Amino acid sequence: MRITWLNPAPIVVADGERTSVRPCVRLRSLIPGDELRRRGYDVRQVATSELKDALGSPGFFSCDRVVVGKAFADLSPLLPQFRKTGGKVVVDICDNVFAPPEDGLKDFYSRMLPHADAVTTSSETLKQCLVTNIPSGVPIFVVDDSVEGPRELPRLDPSAGRVRLLWFGFPNNLSTLIDEISRWRNLAKRTAIDLTVVSKWSDARRRAFPRGNEGVSVRLVEWSPAAMKTELAACDLVVVPSDDASARTTKSANRVISGLWAGKYVVAYPLPSYRPFEPYARIGRDLSSSIEWALANRDEAVDRISRGQRFIFERFGTAAIGDRWEAVLGGLASADGACRNSR
Repeated sequence: MRITWLNPAPIVVADGERTSVRPCVRLRSLIPGDELRRRGYDVRQVATSELKDALGSPGFFSCDRVVVGKAFADLSPLLPQFRKTGGKVVVDICDNVFAPPEDGLKDFYSRMLPHADAVTTSSETLKQCLVTNIPSGVPIFVVDDSVEGPRELPRLDPSAGRVRLLWFGFPNNLSTLIDEISRWRNLAKRTAIDLTVVSKWSDARRRAFPRGNEGVSVRLVEWSPAAMKTELAACDLVVVPSDDASARTTKSANRVISGLWAGKYVVAYPLPSYRPFEPYARIGRDLSSSIEWALANRDEAVDRISRGQRFIFERFGTAAIGDRWEAVLGGLASADGACRNSR
């Protein structure tokens, strides 16, 4: 089977590794694509910025499956051409593009979805939210984000009287972190807090981010594969604050997965996709008390990390995610995890 992924950002080599600045490209194209390639499939990954050159290459539209990743442009004119040669179109949706703040993309998706033979989503909650926007009769499958990188040994060994926290993510989620820091006043009186924030920083964002508030020492780090590896290794705990905004309640669990897989205990807000990790991480609204619990129960926290890594391997490992993409792309008719839209 010949599979083409259309991605919102290119796959590049950085620090000797193939990667992309966008998590959706790494977790939903690069890693599963490599797994399918190992299984003998002919996989091609093309960024929208590379389309001009790709369109001129022989046989570009002659693929069996095309997976449309997160679209920041209207790709609907291309999709009938794939279908003319017998290809099936899968629109992969990893954010609620019909709700703020992602709804600036909804017109693109409204034009692309009528050409879809199937839709994939990154969480069950997102699938349910999208049902009314998917054309009747188009099957919807949940395919989780893949785990990324090597599994690291579980560890929680903070310095006495001090904890090193790590937050990482896109800038559009920084507001939830800033709100969370404001709640750490009492915690900071008992434990010195060093917070590292890894994101894509502009000068304006750096200037606007509060420093030293509530007794929290803040360090801002530009995202890169090397920076993520370094900061995950250096931190004691990963923090994942959030809120109940519709665009966030549909998010996948990739940040919880990344933290646990790196051997770190995770404290996170109770989004629906985080609930399955309750035996392995501290999932709750009060992150301050979750941090204090972890510091007071280090051995149990380390045991939870270890068990969480086994769970991640079984459900989100490259082989498991490869199986899921293979099932969806191979038949587009698997009943396991699919919901055929019949509204």
